[in-house]
Amino acid sequence: MMEELLIQNASIIDGSGKPAFWGSLSVSGKYITGIWHDPWIQIPARKVLNAEEKVLCPGFVDTHTHSDMVLLHDGRQASSITQGVTTEIIGQDGLSYAPSSPQNLPGWAAYLKGLDGQFDDVILDFRDVAGYLDRFRNKTAVNVAYLVPHSNLRLETVGFFNRRMTDAEMEAAKEMLERGICQGAKGLSTGLSYFPGAYGDTEELAELCRTVKKYDGVYVTHLRTVFPGKPFNAVEEALDIARKSGVKLHFSHYRTGGSSIGNTQCIMERIDRGIEEGLDISLELYPYPYGASYGPMLIPPWASEGGTGAILERLKNPEQRARIAEDIDRNFPKFDAVISYAAETPDYMGKTLGDLCRRSGKTVGQLLTEVLYSEKLALGFHDPDPELDEQTESLFEQDILELLSRPNYMVGSDSIHLGTYPHPRAWGAFARILRIAREHGFALETVIERMTALPCRRFAIEKRGQLQKGCYADMVLFDPETSRDKSDARHPRERAEGITDVWVNGCAAMAGGKLTETLSGCPV
Repeated sequence: MMEELLIQNASIIDGSGKPAFWGSLSVSGKYITGIWHDPWIQIPARKVLNAEEKVLCPGFVDTHTHSDMVLLHDGRQASSITQGVTTEIIGQDGLSYAPSSPQNLPGWAAYLKGLDGQFDDVILDFRDVAGYLDRFRNKTAVNVAYLVPHSNLRLETVGFFNRRMTDAEMEAAKEMLERGICQGAKGLSTGLSYFPGAYGDTEELAELCRTVKKYDGVYVTHLRTVFPGKPFNAVEEALDIARKSGVKLHFSHYRTGGSSIGNTQCIMERIDRGIEEGLDISLELYPYPYGASYGPMLIPPWASEGGTGAILERLKNPEQRARIAEDIDRNFPKFDAVISYAAETPDYMGKTLGDLCRRSGKTVGQLLTEVLYSEKLALGFHDPDPELDEQTESLFEQDILELLSRPNYMVGSDSIHLGTYPHPRAWGAFARILRIAREHGFALETVIERMTALPCRRFAIEKRGQLQKGCYADMVLFDPETSRDKSDARHPRERAEGITDVWVNGCAAMAGGKLTETLSGCPV
């Protein structure tokens, strides 16, 4: 039998965590057909590739991205392919596009534009998870897995309003969630900094998670920052939801930063207690000490009710705009950010709010409300790079590796792709992990397991994440001595170095360092 591809002379790290070995691997169609502990095995193949002793491993799984609309507009996804990512998990933070009704989807897409974009060539004609996922089949370079977004469930039942679900609304939300999981979603996501999801309370989430538990899915949470007016701990809320429902719990983008750098114990103490009591917990991180988001999260709860149209009406009214600005200044007294996306005021992109406020004489709240209105809410930003000194940077990198040494920790870039100055994590997170591991002498086999087999097990992504006969040929070939990130806050779209070849479902997405623009990805 003639194989389609034979890769020889590779340092094979199969994703299991076991030591690397010199060997060969063959592929036919979408599948791995053979693996040998012989670097120069001779079998018939249409194409033979000398790996030149580079590492061959499973394609990386990005457990947290915001590619939900961007991928439908441009499926090539160079930011992921060039750093070895072959699968992305979307539907994060309770914010995506399915399920959605024809009445709600246009306004909801407008509300998410600063996070995901909105494009004339993406027709909003999908309604359920199955219809949405089908849009990705053979139209993207990467595979996609999906989580049912909590905000969509509220939008389709309660609407964009700050009140509890009625019993009837809860039953409708559970039916939508169940249908979404049966149509391929891996679980439920919440973003408890974002509306309308943040209007939901702990009991609502625990009840929804009982449905997720029924199907052995995962509850993925961006922790609450919109708090009720009483003492409250966001980590404890997530643990309580898991206790009440029995669901598998996954913490999004959970890592040290700011004053917690150098002290992983302080962020893990409650979670470790939860694990000790028997809760099923996993986590993810990205290797940067600063984050990114989108403009509507800054609008206070009262002013967010009703959604896009109602918010814009309030911003149009001078008295209400002033009240919103005052609330932003009070709720975010030290807030500063780099504007990453502002299509109507492109000169603002790359500038900090602090600089713009000093030039204009306005407060942050005044400037933000002005820009949010002119942009129709489609504003993206990221925190300024704190530019850590060498010692603190080393401590932060040690934190990353200490967390990744835990057997339940994965990597998710939390990538947001829009604008001239997006957060550099979109183009560098995985390559940065490879560099940090090398520079600190951390076992490459462990890092790769955390970025491949572990997320596939956790999110029930079958026949991926390991190099085994019969698995899908999602693979990456890279130089372990030179692989590194190059993107930074000033040059956020610089592609990674050292990653030369990537295959998705047996098709070359990158060959010899050049993108092929092959769209062989599918829902998984």
